[in-house]
Amino acid sequence: MTDYLNKWFWIKDRSGILDPIARDQWFIRGWEALQCIEEKEDSVVLCYRNSSRILPTLKSVLEERPAPSFLPNEKVRVIKKDLYAVVKQYLWHYNDQYYYYMLADENGKMLKKRYMADELEKVELAK
Repeated sequence: MTDYLNKWFWIKDRSGILDPIARDQWFIRGWEALQCIEEKEDSVVLCYRNSSRILPTLKSVLEERPAPSFLPNEKVRVIKKDLYAVVKQYLWHYNDQYYYYMLADENGKMLKKRYMADELEKVELAK
């Protein structure tokens, strides 16, 4: 077996999703990266949208992606604006080969601009 555990992937071919309900009902876009949470002989189990929903998937239909710098619900600061926000979604840009992050302000309103990782910093919560 190759080391797939905890790495991030894109599913190139939906037919490789082994759960027929997930294959038919969950719309997985090309910009979504999914994390491997379990590895088997010829398949892996991927975590879908940072949730408890999982996708058993054949290894042959995966393309590796780097891990995103920020995950949904993480609090961040937009460096240039000194604005605090929450990550709502990350998007892999295939041509640029990096993630963009969609944010919401502290009131839950989505910000119109998408941000790159170097424009943000993680906010450590006080203990």
